[in-house]
Amino acid sequence: MNNLLRKTAAASAVAIALGMTAPSFAADTSSALRGKVVTVSGQPAANTKITITHVPTGTKRVIETNAEGTYAANGLKVGGPYTIEIDSPTLQDRTINDLFLQLGEVRRLTTELSSENVERIAVTGSVIAETAPGSSSYFGQDAIAGASSLTRDIKDVIRANPLVTILPGADRQMTVAGMNPKFNSITVDGISQNDDFGLNGGGYPTQRSPIPFDALDQVTVDVAPFDASKSGFSGALINSVFKSGTNEFKGGFFYETLNDSMAGTPLKGKRHGNLEEVPLDYDEKTWGVSVGGPIIEDKLFFFTSYEKFDSPQGVEWGPAGSGAANETNASLADIAEVKRIASEVYGLNDLGDWNTTPIEEDEKLVAKIDWNINDEHRSSLTYQYNKGNRTRNTSTSPSEIRLSSHWYNKTEELNNIAAKLYSDWSDDFSSEISLTHKKVTTGQDSFDQSMGDVTIRGLTDFGRVAFGSDEYRHANSLENETLTFKFDGTYLYEDHSIKFGLDYTNIDIVNLFVNASKGVIEFDSLADFEAGNVGRYTYQNGIGNDSSVAAADFNRETTALYVHDTWEYSDDLTLDFGLRYEVLGSDDKPLYNKNSMERTGYDNTENLDGISILLPRFGFNYTVNDDLTVRGGIGRFSGGNPNVWISNAYSNSGVNLGFYRDEDFTTTPTANNNVITSIYGPAADAIQNADSDGNVNLTDPNFKLPSDWRYQLAADYNLDIPGIGEDFAVSLEAIYVQKIDQQWWVDASLQESDISGKTADGGLTLYNDDDRRYDLMLTNSDKDGKSLILSASLAKTFDNGIKFSTSYTNQDITEGHGGTSSTARSNYRYNVGLDRSNPVVGTANYQIEHRFVMTLGYEAEFFDGYATNFDVFFERRSGKPFSYVTNWDDFGDYDDPWSMLSPGFYAGNYLPYIPTAGDSNVIYTDNTSEAEVLARIEEAGLSSYAGGYGPKNEARTPWVNTLDLTIRQEIPGLMEGHKGSVYLTVDNLLNLIDSRRGKVYVNDFGTSRLYKATIDPTTKKYVIDGVRNDSNTFDPQESTWRLKIGVSYKF
Repeated sequence: MNNLLRKTAAASAVAIALGMTAPSFAADTSSALRGKVVTVSGQPAANTKITITHVPTGTKRVIETNAEGTYAANGLKVGGPYTIEIDSPTLQDRTINDLFLQLGEVRRLTTELSSENVERIAVTGSVIAETAPGSSSYFGQDAIAGASSLTRDIKDVIRANPLVTILPGADRQMTVAGMNPKFNSITVDGISQNDDFGLNGGGYPTQRSPIPFDALDQVTVDVAPFDASKSGFSGALINSVFKSGTNEFKGGFFYETLNDSMAGTPLKGKRHGNLEEVPLDYDEKTWGVSVGGPIIEDKLFFFTSYEKFDSPQGVEWGPAGSGAANETNASLADIAEVKRIASEVYGLNDLGDWNTTPIEEDEKLVAKIDWNINDEHRSSLTYQYNKGNRTRNTSTSPSEIRLSSHWYNKTEELNNIAAKLYSDWSDDFSSEISLTHKKVTTGQDSFDQSMGDVTIRGLTDFGRVAFGSDEYRHANSLENETLTFKFDGTYLYEDHSIKFGLDYTNIDIVNLFVNASKGVIEFDSLADFEAGNVGRYTYQNGIGNDSSVAAADFNRETTALYVHDTWEYSDDLTLDFGLRYEVLGSDDKPLYNKNSMERTGYDNTENLDGISILLPRFGFNYTVNDDLTVRGGIGRFSGGNPNVWISNAYSNSGVNLGFYRDEDFTTTPTANNNVITSIYGPAADAIQNADSDGNVNLTDPNFKLPSDWRYQLAADYNLDIPGIGEDFAVSLEAIYVQKIDQQWWVDASLQESDISGKTADGGLTLYNDDDRRYDLMLTNSDKDGKSLILSASLAKTFDNGIKFSTSYTNQDITEGHGGTSSTARSNYRYNVGLDRSNPVVGTANYQIEHRFVMTLGYEAEFFDGYATNFDVFFERRSGKPFSYVTNWDDFGDYDDPWSMLSPGFYAGNYLPYIPTAGDSNVIYTDNTSEAEVLARIEEAGLSSYAGGYGPKNEARTPWVNTLDLTIRQEIPGLMEGHKGSVYLTVDNLLNLIDSRRGKVYVNDFGTSRLYKATIDPTTKKYVIDGVRNDSNTFDPQESTWRLKIGVSYKF
């Protein structure tokens, strides 16, 4: 028995006791109850009738105990209250009232019955033992309603988990346990809310959360669930359910507003230095309505919820001298000159501007039907819809200012439907069957589709101006449909609860992605732009100049079988054993490219058909005494990797796609004939007559599914603090993760014979292959990372209305490749290292080394019958890691070094060489000096690496401090039983207290350029032409206090 229930039993002084163990999350959309009925002497009370009633809907489940006195009820509705009637043929009957169940929970009860009449004991939700937040966390309706949230996002609820970090930015990336945000699995009512294809940074298949906030009933988070039924993630499993209708009609509506008149003015600059005001201009509005109730009392119920959002989007970057929150190197004068030339020479009069204000829109709907078929069977049907639009590709770095013709609208439409059937076939066997279908349609439409992608380089302080259709939007559309069938069966055999099942997922993907099909044109200076001197021209298209022939249309499926045994070895010890087998399948293959086969020795048609993996699991939960529980486990996990990585091979077989590149040629531009609005003639001719030998993406025929082994050991303790209170919930936890077969990309066309040597210091590998052809292969790294995560948590709910939880987490995480991009090209060239063919294992991109979290709530009735709630969220955490890299470029008499470093590519992230004083491996141009470079190195904290290379991800953005407050006051409604509420949320309360605090700086791409350099082709020495001082991006909206005001009404 736990401590709280022990006190109840002692006070009763009777031969009845009720015991509960800590919850175990073991289901996606329901709860379970597992109990044991015994006599006073501990003998099993066989053939005892158990009637479980969900009071709000009248749903009943009737079972009998087996010979061991054990019973199990699966597939129960979450929440409550429940009434449990225990009817014994020989012993005193008992009733338990007001029992509440958590999502995915297997609640364990032990009841002692006497032959004598005693006072009935009622167990209520208030006597459920307090639990401290750990890697497994539960959030009910109180926690959801009390979350300080500006965005009405489930992420704002679960950030109270010690391992969950929400990063700033429009996508609000959610990293759990330091893993890539794309590796999480989010479900609601069994419907995947994941970005199955893998393009979105936020992890959702939509631009914003697709879940109406008021529709959420319960949420759980689990990082290491040692349950063989769980899979499909390498980060965390976030599980939730929508509300359901009951026998009472209930509903409500809300309206919220957030605008710049109810916010501070961000101050850019160092806290103790000169600060510069950054004006903001935004006006967000959100409203919604929810209603639910009975269609047929005790039989059929409905619930629906709708939410609408719109807001102008702020632009964070502007040209030098504009006064924007962040300024690029290119100036206002540069933009004016670009516009003049475009108009006078090319006849282009509308390139857009840098400070246009687009509108973000989002609407979402949920409709749910619940049907109690009879006492043994119930079902549910859920429909979910979301449609949203957000403008992308606004400027994101100091190098380049992007005019609005370079921006694009990203739209997504989501349609989900899920059917569930819960069945009890006997007292010992039950099942859950689900069928879900998800369809996502994604559009990426440029603001101006009449132009190619144009960049003018060589502007003020190495700046650039970009306009025209972004190259990755030239031919880009996506539709994916996912069908999932799941069967879970649970059989109670003596003290064993044996679960087994089948998971089947089928995904159809149609993806058109042909970058540069309108041409990518680069000019090295304003003078070249005016003269028509093209520095570099890139064009790619489907054979015959038809992009549609390069569309990827393929199907993938995953089949999984599992068995899991939960063994109640004793009243104090529970053991879990499980095994899961997953196999991938596909009948579709990329088009065969014989030239790629001859270059690389690899067959590019690999589709991973038949690849499989075994995932064993073991867990335990041991109650040492009334106050201490020790738990842990070992398990292998796999899943969550984006399907776009596989799609690359279908879209880029090299057979149906032609590629053209030329440099340093002169055109005679006119308004009706120029390379910006028309494809360059030789390029079009080359693709029209291409020999079907374009660049290739392929998958290693020996590819293994990435996975990791997770080891967890934790202790939960009920702590009494003299003079303060009893039953503080303490949790100490350690998680160790060993990654296996992590993803990696190589250029399979590069051979040993292509290596020409090393740089003068012997550090970087140089190549002589410059045929501009590549075969990028998804494979496995031979160097894998690991994680060690330690956390400590404390929580307590007081009788006076105060509740709090606090935690500290330390992460030590390494990786070779974070898989942060969607294309093979970007994953290959932008991973930080020294040689793209060999991984450098270093600090993981999403490691949060230190994180302190506290939640504090207080509820009181200052007005009789009307609650006042105060909820506070505080977080202090380390900044995000980033790496210093070399800014490779051409200057003076030197060309850029890309043909030596990375044939076929003109960008990448290479760790910088750190010169010593008088270093013979370095040449300094007249534009800089050794002293200047060494001073910059000292400023960056890299002097200790002199004579070698800077480390990977050892730098950090500044610490982040977050303090959010929500105040909610209930007010009288218009009718009896109705209530309204007025509420406000203050985001970044620290900044309201002190305008110099609460500032947020980010590094979107995880790199910062240290110096500008190239490599001397003769001596192989580094030639440094100047230092770079990229600052972290200032996030103006996150860096000031903001006040959201809302009203709601419930009936």
